[in-house]
Amino acid sequence: MKLRWLFLILINAAFLFQVSGQAVITPKKEKDARQKEQFQIDEQLASQYYRDQDYEKARDIYKQLFEKSGQTGHFQMYIDCLIFLKEFDKAEKELKSYAKKHPNYYRADTDAIYIYTLQGKTDKAKKKFNEVLSNLPENPNTIRSISYALQARNLNEMALAVLEKGNAMFEGRETFYMEQANLNLSAANYQEAFRLYFKELETHPGQYDNIRNRLQTMLFYDVNHSISDDLRIALLKQTQEKPDNLEFAQLLVWFALQQEDYDIALAQCQSIDRKTHDQDAQINNLAGICLNNKQYDIAKEGYNYIIDKGKSNPFYGQAITGAIKADYQKLKAENHSDTKAYERLSKRIDEAYSDISTYDLAKLTLIQADIMAYHLGQTDQAIALLTNTIATVNNKQGQAELKLALGDIYLHKDEVWEATLLYSQVDKSLKEEPLGHEARFKNAQLRYFIGEYEWAQSQLKVLKAATSKLIANDAMTLSLVIKDNLEADTLGVELNRLARADYRIYQQREDEALALLDDIIATGNEVSKPHALFRKGEIMEKRKAFADAEQLYLQIVEQYPVSYMADAALMHAALIEQNELKDKALAGEHYEKLIDEYPTSIYTAQAKKNYRKL
Repeated sequence: MKLRWLFLILINAAFLFQVSGQAVITPKKEKDARQKEQFQIDEQLASQYYRDQDYEKARDIYKQLFEKSGQTGHFQMYIDCLIFLKEFDKAEKELKSYAKKHPNYYRADTDAIYIYTLQGKTDKAKKKFNEVLSNLPENPNTIRSISYALQARNLNEMALAVLEKGNAMFEGRETFYMEQANLNLSAANYQEAFRLYFKELETHPGQYDNIRNRLQTMLFYDVNHSISDDLRIALLKQTQEKPDNLEFAQLLVWFALQQEDYDIALAQCQSIDRKTHDQDAQINNLAGICLNNKQYDIAKEGYNYIIDKGKSNPFYGQAITGAIKADYQKLKAENHSDTKAYERLSKRIDEAYSDISTYDLAKLTLIQADIMAYHLGQTDQAIALLTNTIATVNNKQGQAELKLALGDIYLHKDEVWEATLLYSQVDKSLKEEPLGHEARFKNAQLRYFIGEYEWAQSQLKVLKAATSKLIANDAMTLSLVIKDNLEADTLGVELNRLARADYRIYQQREDEALALLDDIIATGNEVSKPHALFRKGEIMEKRKAFADAEQLYLQIVEQYPVSYMADAALMHAALIEQNELKDKALAGEHYEKLIDEYPTSIYTAQAKKNYRKL
């Protein structure tokens, strides 16, 4: 019984102790919570006043916050408010007081220099800065911080001097070239920025990507090409003075590609390879870039460089294929009509089959079939070649390319249903891939040729959102041709005439196409005429009748300025004037007109680029 009473007494005592403890602790916790909440409110309020430029109220609150917290951030904001209020004496006094307690707080000195500068006390500012410079700590992070603090106050010359002193102190063990280069860049001192970037690259090759990205940003904002001209000179000088520095050589290759100086890029890449023997992949890739940009001779030079290394080279087969492709595309671009030139190229392909892998087989076969079908009149042989190769190629992508080429040949010889079957197979197997989109466009174009406009439009509508910009643009153009002509002529008479002419152009029956186009130009409506003029211009251009082509394009611009063909016609005319007629002044006028009057055109970006070059 006594034990029971003792147990109850102990429980009550514990309960009373707990209640008593709560009575003492709870008010203190609540007070602390209220103070913390008020402190946060004051911080937000001070920040808001500062943003609103009400510096007097911000000053008073930041001072109170600093007195409570002792935080450097609050003190710095307090000083900033004093400076904005031009209470310079007060700010100087506060900085001196703070610096005594915190001798390593470098901002006190940089802010004092800034205050003297604002007051026009240049001697005092200079004296204070010399003190800072004389007492620079041998700590790279602190040196950078002092420089950044001076930059923040727009004291850039002093910031540069601090970095220069840092370079002298560390004697190459630590460098500040990047920081100096960035400062010079912000001041538009480009030559000095280049010099410092190059010094950094020479000292720290691992900075290559960083420096290249900085230069890329500079070139992006180089509206009048003044920076790129300076950079070209600086890079050429570096590679000549330091021919063994591979980073400079690689940087020149990169820059040459940015400027589309493909011959310089290839020569430099070959120069690197002669020293390192490891640039085959880069040269092969560079030759492909040249090929895509219609630099056929430079592309072939790159491929031949790899071919000369022998069959053991892993890129030998790709180089053989690339060199043949460069020769073929050059013949087509020049509208070469010499059958013997195509026969020689066809023979080269036959000889090359034994030297290539299965990977390159499809690509070489595509060229051979193209030559047979469109230049040697061997359509049936081309069909047989493609059909046999499709059966031997296991790669899905390669098969799709071959099927598209086979479909094109069938369409070329009026076997429409064989063509549409092949296009549909590729579309189905690679539905959401670029080749699948290309197959769908070819099918829509085929339906347009044979007058099935509703079916064509349904496919073109989907293709407007294709990932391939080229396919999306082609789909948009063809869709507009169909839509605008049907709106102008609901019976579709004009559209039928255009479709027949376009089909003849596709089949390379150009004389028949010209007869149809001339009839449309003479008797067509406001929608069909500009289309016919544009197509005739393309044929004249292909036949190298450049003056005639230019006039046809300009006729569209002058007579049908709101046509969806007008911007394309203006671009074609300007390109002819620039490259063929050598009338750069007129080309410049037309590029300018395109930029000003057709700002949303897909050709505007290229027009700006060409205009800058002129």
